[in-house]
Amino acid sequence: MALEIERKFRMNGFPEHLKCLRQVDIEQGYISVEPEIRIHKAVDRNTGKTNYRLTVKGNGTLSRTEIKTGIEEQFYQDAVEFVGHPMICKDYRSYDLDGYILEVCCVDAGTEHEFYYGEIEFESEAAAEAFVPEDFLGTEVTDDDAYKMKNYWRRTRLFQ
Repeated sequence: MALEIERKFRMNGFPEHLKCLRQVDIEQGYISVEPEIRIHKAVDRNTGKTNYRLTVKGNGTLSRTEIKTGIEEQFYQDAVEFVGHPMICKDYRSYDLDGYILEVCCVDAGTEHEFYYGEIEFESEAAAEAFVPEDFLGTEVTDDDAYKMKNYWRRTRLFQ
């Protein structure tokens, strides 16, 4: 079990002025939202390598516990079928931002729900609180429950 400490930002797009370190296509869905249990498929655009993961997350905003474990492709496919809703699609890109890794996603590109968000993970809450965001990061949404992916899942998959 690990402690995830991150700040989140509602962005207007990918930061073209930063060098992209990695680009991944992600599919993500939820077996449960309370407790939060998600399945995840990630395909690296450079290597073509695919990995599958099951993640359990606790409640919280700036920091929360999480458990991640790799799963087999068949488990992922069975879970997708079990869930019975379309997966969330993300164009994920990571960037170096003054020694931090900025992760930016375009969520459900080309749909009426499309939006961009960025996350920066920190080693401590003190470091997270001391971080001064640059303007291009947009509006901070760390404490806004609407920007938790499980709530986006509820709005766009479960209650349509």
